[in-house]
Amino acid sequence: MTRLILKGIAAGLAVAMTVGAALAGEVEATIVEIDPTNAEMQLSDGNRYEIPVDFFVDDLKPGLKVLAFFDENGEQKTLTDLQVLD
Repeated sequence: MTRLILKGIAAGLAVAMTVGAALAGEVEATIVEIDPTNAEMQLSDGNRYEIPVDFFVDDLKPGLKVLAFFDENGEQKTLTDLQVLD
């Protein structure tokens, strides 16, 4: 009986830990706008992505096709990596 209770607790903790975690995603799109003042980038998929402080965006410009990797936490999407496509 004790084993069943411990297994149930462990399963509950595993579910609780994943519920609060951010989701990761990727999208292939074109850069529409880069807003350095607000640290955001808008892509052709219609979403705005937060640009982390360690991102170097000086070589990026609207019209570039990119593969964007991001973390999503609710409505907020934060870039984790960005690859320029040919």
